[in-house]
Amino acid sequence: MNPLEIQPKQRRVSVTRSPRRFIALAFALGAWIAASTLLTVALARDSDSEEGSAQAQHLEDGPTRGPLMLKEQGMFYVGGDIVHTDWPAAKGLVSSFSGSGDIAINQMYVSFMVPAVQRGVPIILMHGGTLSGACYETTPDGRMGWYEYFARKGHAVYLPDQVSRARSGFNVTAFNEVGAGVRPPSALPNMFVVTKAQTWPLFRFGPSLGTAFADEQFPVEAIDELAKQSIPDQNVEFQNPPSINFITQTRLAELGVKIGGAVLVGHSESGVYPEQAALQNAAGLRGLISIEPGPSCGATTLSKAQIAKLAKLPTLVVFGDHIGDVQTPPLNWPAALADCQQYVDEINQAGGDATMLHLPAAGVFGNSHMLFQDKNNLDVGDMILEWIDAHVK
Repeated sequence: MNPLEIQPKQRRVSVTRSPRRFIALAFALGAWIAASTLLTVALARDSDSEEGSAQAQHLEDGPTRGPLMLKEQGMFYVGGDIVHTDWPAAKGLVSSFSGSGDIAINQMYVSFMVPAVQRGVPIILMHGGTLSGACYETTPDGRMGWYEYFARKGHAVYLPDQVSRARSGFNVTAFNEVGAGVRPPSALPNMFVVTKAQTWPLFRFGPSLGTAFADEQFPVEAIDELAKQSIPDQNVEFQNPPSINFITQTRLAELGVKIGGAVLVGHSESGVYPEQAALQNAAGLRGLISIEPGPSCGATTLSKAQIAKLAKLPTLVVFGDHIGDVQTPPLNWPAALADCQQYVDEINQAGGDATMLHLPAAGVFGNSHMLFQDKNNLDVGDMILEWIDAHVK
């Protein structure tokens, strides 16, 4: 029996006349009810789509229509350290939660979908700052995200949460020590979120909160839903010089090895993670994609030896529109684009295969920093998949 099939409860029926006819009629009635139910669901889905319902996924024609056929789906953790802490709980909690003990930290949560029929290389989608892997699942206005879309296109897709973020968890010790007075308030780890007013120009929805660009592709009516995706970001603590912590990048390299090779996609804060992971261990990486890395691709900081190592992997850098139309300190989008173009040029000069995809130059206009959530996100996704098909072996 298929474990996904729910068997109806058995009911004893007394059949005194024409048992075969009765059974045939019963089957016919059941088939009619099932067909009617499917038709009702299909009509409701179409109605929801037409009304722009935030509850319904946007299903395109072709391989994205109909049931999502998966070989397997699940989650796992990559890496992690077991450490001892004297403060697993805050002072004043019930005694059963107090005391010292061992806890797990520095692990990376990964969810995944493997399609029933695979047609391409696996893809890892790493989120950016103040977000989690959820940003690739469904757009703020309820349309299909890249996580599902790439799986429907035949790719196994792996969706991590950065170390210390969301389902990956974080070390509570410092917070509880400060709360108990064992350490001063200045010892609290730094963290931040981005407000709606900051998000609007920073992500290039428009010049200021409530004013969108005329051709803006991001569904600005869903800005509140995007705000709900925000998760406090501790990477300002991890990435303060002079000791930069590359835990997530290490885990991404380990993930590539674990799954037998993948294209690694990074966005914004994690836009440079693909190259940083490759510099640590490129054994499990088959291609690198950086989407609007902030603050830059780091071209001026990479040595010739590092460029030569990165040149062994096909590389794609993607930028959206309105790069010079907003002032967004501390990020300088024109400078980031110029730096990334230099990075692409240096990779190619070293004998590599690097591509700059600046969407307006390709005839695609209005895309924001959140181009995987924009109204044309599936079209942009197709451009990325086409590049993977053409450049990744």
